[in-house]
Amino acid sequence: MTGLAGKTALAACVLVAVGCTSSRSIDAWRDGWVLEQKGENTLALRKYTDATSRLGKYPGAMLNRVRLMAAVPERRADAQELLDKLVKSEPSNPRVVAFATMWALWQGDVALARTRFAAGALKPDDTEDVVSALRQAEIALLMAEKQWQAAWTKAKDAHAVTPQDHLRLATLAWNAGDAARAQELIGAAQACNEKALLEALLAANRNAWPAVQQALAPLEGDAVTPLILALRAQAALHATPPDLAAALRDSGDAARRDPADPLVTEVWAEAQLVAKQPQLARDLLAALTVRGAGWSAWFNLGLAQLRLGDLSAAAQAFTVAAQRCPACEAPAKNRDVLAKMGVGP
Repeated sequence: MTGLAGKTALAACVLVAVGCTSSRSIDAWRDGWVLEQKGENTLALRKYTDATSRLGKYPGAMLNRVRLMAAVPERRADAQELLDKLVKSEPSNPRVVAFATMWALWQGDVALARTRFAAGALKPDDTEDVVSALRQAEIALLMAEKQWQAAWTKAKDAHAVTPQDHLRLATLAWNAGDAARAQELIGAAQACNEKALLEALLAANRNAWPAVQQALAPLEGDAVTPLILALRAQAALHATPPDLAAALRDSGDAARRDPADPLVTEVWAEAQLVAKQPQLARDLLAALTVRGAGWSAWFNLGLAQLRLGDLSAAAQAFTVAAQRCPACEAPAKNRDVLAKMGVGP
């Protein structure tokens, strides 16, 4: 599933442990934390600033300053400067590394996030909150790099506490191909756009197209992404009777907005195939399979070529589709029918 990881929330990297220092410094730090929980961020920032002035470059207080400063658009440049100084002075501190990795992901710089993370080094006496923060940063980085299996291996035993924890884990489980675990986790997530999309993807995985339509129906405006349009188009094609007009409208809109997305391209081609435009469908799918595609794209390519009278090319496409999905009956059946006619790769 593409695009569900999104940008990682910087707030996920909150570190609250306090080391040994003066009682007044600790009091200022804790006062700031209490104020922040009450939503009084301006006063909290003052307390964190007071704590850092007493503690010097103590990472915990410094990072909380950076985080609250970043929440104010006009202060983000100052927050960046403060973080850069801290990274330079303590490049391997796991507390700093975890935060800096999440910060880079928040800004969409995956390469920098990898560089930041690679510098980290845990010590035997690091507290559990630091170890956990570094682990969460690594999972977020792997997700941003689309290393879903590696991320899921590290995250699947995590204890989900909040509904949003369940949603994040469900998203990761889906992308890692663990649909059963994703289904289990999503029930505890709060209602939101991401939950609706996950529910639709899980329903599509079961070919439960009415459920796809139901899950996506509430979404409107900016929440309707190209992926959601593509899913709506698929549901329209599988409706009884098929709603070809809706499928063409939604898939065409999705393709205009994100022509590089493989699923969007495949659904648009499928709609064109149903609309009896096999040449356009063939051209779209041929380009898609060159870039790399799953069995269904190869199967639809075979159908398009078959309708254009290119039996040899159709047989080749059905053969590839059958190889990529041995459990799928249709590709093998079409391949075998053409083979009986003396047509084959």
